Amino acid sequence: MRVQRRTNLIFGAVLFASVLLTVANTLNLLPPGVFELALRAAPALLILAGVYFILRDRVPLSALIALIIAAAAAGVIGVTAYNDRAGRLSNITQQTIDETVSADITLLRIDVAALATEIELNTRVVPGRALSGTFAGAAANRIDVQYAENTDNTGNLTVRETQREGFPDLLDVGRGTLRVELPPDIPLDVQIVGENGAVTLNMSGLALERLNVQAGSGGVVITLPDYDPLFSQPSDTLGEITVANGDLTIFIPRAVSGQFDLAIAGEPEYDPAIYNLLANGVLEARDLVIADQVVRYTLIVPRGRTRIEAPS
Repeated sequence: MRVQRRTNLIFGAVLFASVLLTVANTLNLLPPGVFELALRAAPALLILAGVYFILRDRVPLSALIALIIAAAAAGVIGVTAYNDRAGRLSNITQQTIDETVSADITLLRIDVAALATEIELNTRVVPGRALSGTFAGAAANRIDVQYAENTDNTGNLTVRETQREGFPDLLDVGRGTLRVELPPDIPLDVQIVGENGAVTLNMSGLALERLNVQAGSGGVVITLPDYDPLFSQPSDTLGEITVANGDLTIFIPRAVSGQFDLAIAGEPEYDPAIYNLLANGVLEARDLVIADQVVRYTLIVPRGRTRIEAPS
C-alpha cells in the first residue's frame, strides 16, 4: 500500500522566501533596516505553523488562511517595532548652530523646517548679535544650516532637517530636539514648519515682526512679546498659526491687545473680561480700539483646543 506524500506549496514558498532574504542580506542587496525588521517579524512564522496545523483537514484552503493571518501578524509586529523606536528621543546626532549677525542687519528672517523633532525657540541670554542653537537627533537625521546676509540689510537663517535616503535601520531612527536662541535687539520674521513634534516658541523679549507656524502633529505653545512691530500697520495680519493635529496655547502680554481670526474646532478658551468673541469668529481684545499695541493673527486649529491667555 502506497502512502500519499503530503506537500504544501505555500510552506515551500515561505521557506524559499526566507532563504532568499537571508542570501540577499548577506550580499548587502537589501536596504538598511529591512532585514532587521524581517527578523523582528519572524515570530509570525510560528503563528503560520500553529494556525495551519489547527485548521488542517478541517477548513478548506487552511494553508492560505494561515498565511494571511501570519502576514497580518508580521505587519503588526513590524509596524509596532518601527513606531516604538521612532517615538523615542535620540541624541546620537549632535550639531550646533553658531552664527554672528552683522551690525548693519535691520531684519532677520528665521526659517525652520523639521521632521519628527521638538522645536524650541528662546531669547538669547548672553548679550550680542549672535544666533546659537543645538540639534540632537537620530543617527539617520541631521540639520542643514545656512546663514546669508543680503544687500538690503536683511539676514536669512535657514535650518532644514533631513533624513538619510532609503529604509533606515531601526537603531538609526528616533525623535529629535532642536533649540535655537535668538538675539533680542534685531527685528525678526519667523517661519516654523514641524511635521511631528511639539513646538514651543518663547518670544518674550524679542522684536517679533511676523510669525508663521505650520505644525502637523503635536501641541504648540507661543509666548508673544511686549513689542510693537515696526514694519507693519496696526491693521495688518502678522501671520498664520496652523496646528493640524494638536492643541494651541498663546500667551499674550496684557500690554498688547490681540485680534485673532479663528478657524478652529469648538470655541476658544479665553478670559471674557479681556477678550470678546464676535459672531464672525473673531476673538479680539475689548480695548482694541484704544490700545497702543495691537497684533493680529489667523489661528487654524481643526482638531485640538485653542487657548488664549493674558497673564497679569
